[in-house]
Amino acid sequence: MDQDFRKKLFRGAKIEDVIMELEKLSQLCEEKTKNSQSLERQRFYEGMAIAYTTVALKLKGEFDYIEPKVIDELYHAVEKNLTNTVHTEHVDTCSFCRRSKDEVGELALGPGVSICGECLKFGEEVIKANAHKR
Repeated sequence: MDQDFRKKLFRGAKIEDVIMELEKLSQLCEEKTKNSQSLERQRFYEGMAIAYTTVALKLKGEFDYIEPKVIDELYHAVEKNLTNTVHTEHVDTCSFCRRSKDEVGELALGPGVSICGECLKFGEEVIKANAHKR
């Protein structure tokens, strides 16, 4: 990763300081997610944590852009959780490739979403590839 971001300024502030503040805000949102009793608030704080983390990664230069399809998938996952607020247990299919646990093996589970190892590895490759395009 290029460390030049540490020297750059953004509206008079060091980018490094802005990144540190974004990371603190992300951690605060993650804590609020864990401590909130309301599913809507949990989703809000999860979204904010993702947004803060994404901006921090962009400022660090770890990727150039995000595919619109990824944003659409994130939106649909959140929309699915909002329309089904009572049903929050883990799903038995990968939320990305839609294959069942029987087909792909173990799944990494989240609230209302799951991801298989193959999709997880693919996601890591996409992030690494985008980081190297700079």
